[in-house]
Order: sequence, then C-alpha cells, then structure tokens
Amino acid sequence: MLSSMTTGIHLKGQCIMMSFRVLVCSLCLASLLALGDIVQADDLKPAPAPLRMWHVGNSWSATLPFEAMGLPRVFYHHTHNFGHNKLEDILTKGWIGEALKKDKAQKNLLEKGDFDVVYLGFVQLHSPLPAMDEFFDIVQKHKPGVRIYLQHAWAHGGYKGTHDEDDLDKYDAEWAKRRAAIEAVVDTANKRSGKQVVFIIPLHDAVMKMRRMVAAGQFPKVTKQEQLFVSFDGKRDEHGNNQIYALGAYCAYAAIHGKSPEGMRPKFPADGNLVGKRDAQVPLDDEQNAVLQKIAWETVSKYPYAGVAAALDPKSQLAK
Repeated sequence: MLSSMTTGIHLKGQCIMMSFRVLVCSLCLASLLALGDIVQADDLKPAPAPLRMWHVGNSWSATLPFEAMGLPRVFYHHTHNFGHNKLEDILTKGWIGEALKKDKAQKNLLEKGDFDVVYLGFVQLHSPLPAMDEFFDIVQKHKPGVRIYLQHAWAHGGYKGTHDEDDLDKYDAEWAKRRAAIEAVVDTANKRSGKQVVFIIPLHDAVMKMRRMVAAGQFPKVTKQEQLFVSFDGKRDEHGNNQIYALGAYCAYAAIHGKSPEGMRPKFPADGNLVGKRDAQVPLDDEQNAVLQKIAWETVSKYPYAGVAAALDPKSQLAK
C-alpha cells in the first residue's frame, strides 16, 4: 500500500515537472518569436510575394535588379527592332514579332498566361512605340486583366557637353510632351478594357529629381550628375550607372507591388556596383539607397498612371 502511494506521488511529481518544463519551453519559444517579429519589423522589410515578369526591353531596363525586388523574370527579350512601319511587319518581324516568336519557341508562356505582369522598358519608350496598342490587345487576349507596365525612359540625347551642363528644365518640358502622348495611348487601351490594365512607371521624373539633388549638392557621395551615367574613356554616354538602375528597380517595386520600398535591404552586390566597373562610378551604399527609395515612392505614389495613387484614393477616376 505504502509502495503504491509512493509510486503515485512520484509519477504525479514527474507529470508536474514535465508540465512545468513544457510551459517554460512554450514561454521561451513565444519570446523568441516575438523577438523575431521585432527584429523583422525594425531592421528588415518583409519581402513581398514574387510576381513573375514577362519582360521585353533593352539596355534601359535589362540590367535593373528586378529579382531583388521580388520580380523574377520568367521571360526576357532584348530588342531595338523598331524600324518597321507596316503593322503586319511589326507584328511578324518587328519588336512584337521577335518577342512572340522567342516566347513560343521557349516555354510559350504568353499563350499559357503563365506569368503575373508584363513589363516594357526601352530607351525608345520616351514616346509611344509602334503598334503598342496592338501589343496590349495581344496580351489581354491571352490573359485578360493582366497588368502591363511601361517604363518611361529617362531623358537622353540632345546635348554634347557633360551631363552637368544639361538644361534640366528643357528636358522636363520635352519629356512631359512625350509622356502625354504615351498617356493618350494608355487611356485608349484602358477605356477599351473597362478598367486600368496598362500603367506607366515615371522613371524619367524620378531620375530628374535625383539629378536636381545632385546639382544642388544634396545627394550623398555623388558630386556630379555625370557620375549617374556610365562613361567609356571619358566620353558621354546616356546609360544609367548604379544609382539610376537602383532607382529604376525601386520605382518598379513601388508601382507593381503597390508598396513603398522605403526600409528595404535588397541583395545588391556587396561592392555596390550594379553595372560592372565604369568610369566616374560611385558605389551604392545604405545612405544612398534610403534616398533613392524615398524618391521612388514619392514619385510613383503621386503619379496617377502608375496605379498606386488610384489605389490609395478610391475617388480617383483611374480607380474606376
């Protein structure tokens, strides 16, 4: 009898001890999870769900670090083939025909609708592209309602001196006219679709804001606008350097994900160089990234055709 009582007490004690250990472990785990949430909230911006891009472009968008923005490319075609005038030639041999043939020969993703967004980024996309409206219809035929993003090219050409000698006001005035022509095509496409399916990413505006900051001595580490562009043997070139490509990626993130990139810590190259070694290059750092993220969000969120302003303001005409 006494032995049975002792055994019972011993077992009961073991149960109590096990329950206590489980409770302690649970509390520790909860504390660690809470700490993890705090670390993530304070130090890391949660990555968005990836959106797969069907991308056609050239050097004005080819090297943008989309993958670091949660925008993996499932298809990419690089082209400058805008010389055809006849619609049939554009659709079969021009930029559209090239892209469609390449896609079909690979995984045929367009016809399958196996992508999330379409992205066009050309140096020529400062103005409407030939047969752009027809391209929109082709995409919508295969995947109705899919979002199509047009990267408005940053200003280039027209000057022979250094970038620091450019007339920025003159550039802005000319590019505003060109963008208005793109907006007219986009309006027609969206009206035909019954909702906003084609969007414009105002990269030119964002780049110009950065250039003005550099000119005013307000951008960290960069002292000349010339440093924002690549150069070969000291010769002027209009291709973007590290800061422009990072800004382009942040603008794409803001427009496509509909979120501010502020606070992001993307996995850029450790040496801060996105475009390889170039003359007059300034590597990216955290201070610059913070400024670029702010410029991107301020620019994209206030431009109706990017789609974010409409989402933030239900009364917007473009939200209908």
